[in-house]
Amino acid sequence: MAANPGSHPAPISHPEGWAQQDTALKGSALPGPGFSLGALGEASTPGPGFPTDPDFPQLAIATDPAAMLKVFRTHLVPVPGRQVEIEACIPFRFRCRQSTSRCVLQYTLRLVERVAGEERRWEQSVTGVVYARAGEAERLWRESLAGDPRREIPQPWLVFEPVGFIPELAMLVEVFPYDRKLRDLRLVMGGDGGSLTTAVEPHLFADGWEPERRVIEPVRYRTELGAALRYTVEARHRAKAQRATRCCYLKVYRDDRGEATWRLLQRLSQPAAGRQYDVVAPLAYLGALRTLAIAQAPGTPLLHLLLGGHDPATTVRPVARAVAAFNQQDAEAVGISRAHTRADQLADVRHAARLVSWACPELRPVVGAVTAAVERGLPDVAAAPVHGDLKADHVFLERDGERVIFIDLDSVALGDPVRDPAHLWAYLTGGVGLDTVPAGRIRAAATAFVEEYFAHVPAAWRARFSLHCAGTLVEVASGIFRRQEPAWRDKVIAAVELARRALL
Repeated sequence: MAANPGSHPAPISHPEGWAQQDTALKGSALPGPGFSLGALGEASTPGPGFPTDPDFPQLAIATDPAAMLKVFRTHLVPVPGRQVEIEACIPFRFRCRQSTSRCVLQYTLRLVERVAGEERRWEQSVTGVVYARAGEAERLWRESLAGDPRREIPQPWLVFEPVGFIPELAMLVEVFPYDRKLRDLRLVMGGDGGSLTTAVEPHLFADGWEPERRVIEPVRYRTELGAALRYTVEARHRAKAQRATRCCYLKVYRDDRGEATWRLLQRLSQPAAGRQYDVVAPLAYLGALRTLAIAQAPGTPLLHLLLGGHDPATTVRPVARAVAAFNQQDAEAVGISRAHTRADQLADVRHAARLVSWACPELRPVVGAVTAAVERGLPDVAAAPVHGDLKADHVFLERDGERVIFIDLDSVALGDPVRDPAHLWAYLTGGVGLDTVPAGRIRAAATAFVEEYFAHVPAAWRARFSLHCAGTLVEVASGIFRRQEPAWRDKVIAAVELARRALL
């Protein structure tokens, strides 16, 4: 999951010492009178460059930020006592054509609320789901209403109605923290009656410290899939006349995958002489909430170091050594049992290729050729530990690069180890999150990483590196489209061209 930082208003007080931020407050109410798609004018065609789809004709409106701003202003009615204005609507992440039955469209709304002459501004996540089957969105909306959607949502987070239906778009609307498939999120946002306090705070403060204020704020949210929340506690020590603020992170899962990650982190956190990497420390797993609590990773993300102008070669070489060590460790000793096979990897590439070909039909021949080359050439090899989601924001460096820490280990599996360096190389070369970094510096970082990595692994591994790079760049292209990055079409075309060149 990548963070959606945004700005947040001051926390709102909450019973029992809790304070939450309005970061995720919004919703949907009943349709307003007199609204029609025809009145939107400029939204009669899809958003800039967005593909048309006969199964989902409402995407013409749903992918247009200006049109959806009008839609949300019309349909999102604040609950009694709240006066909230929607200033902007920004596409955040679209899951379109991942199935033929529905599309999931996640937006960020910029909100302002005026209370007693003061303005508070924040960014709020809202999700629209459209279905190919007629009547499905309305059916699910009515089903959700029958379940009392306001229940379990902390009062400070209740600004708009949690769930709604927009008939003109046949769209079900869900308001963070309401999520039909991530039900525990609402409970975690409210502290779950103190269970978080009991499970997590002993890891943050020793005896003698008295928590005075708690803040839970979302830093990353993907509808139906999971959420990452920052949990901050302010406390004081009377005897020492001291105050301190400490934080950790809560990862809310849709299923029990967090428990497997918890166990893996526990094993990898054990001291090991000579190991060239560390992992973020696990604090607790709350099975009833499907929530994993982890420590705040020390150091600085690799992404931030590259953005900050640090020497690319010096910065990435310790990361390369750490990745090589991770890929060559004893899988049995670590206890990794999940597999990500060659067939799984090819399925990922094919899925990404279909999405890219749908989003940019003119790329279909090149994408098809790259995918076919990967399918023909990628061998089946002995499995080894693989991080599975290696990106520049999932690696932290501390003490001038002497210590490398991996985070987001939910995808760790046994697979082709060369997938990891190819994944990080593709994200670097594709410039993901690095728009402000000169191309020359990105190339220098990617080149230094590859050189250092292959200096520490068996020489035979390098023969399949280009195939992994090509396949991963197709996945990078699909991710750029899903995130609706600015100028996404140009970036998708560039990523596909890099995939083609990787095979030369």
